[in-house]
Amino acid sequence: INNVCPHKEGPLSEGTVSGEYIYCPLHDQKIDLNTGKVQEPDTGCVETYQVEIQDGDVFICL
Repeated sequence: INNVCPHKEGPLSEGTVSGEYIYCPLHDQKIDLNTGKVQEPDTGCVETYQVEIQDGDVFICL
């Protein structure tokens, strides 16, 4: 996912990951790591990127 929260542009790389969700470090918005959708009651979404693993190397498709 993109590193920017859609609410206040918080750095998601500083957030907490729990299961398949990341929590924004600024306002604790819950974001699905698979879809990029912000969970209710909040709204919005984060851009997602396709990832491929080849021979143990991780590639992010931009």
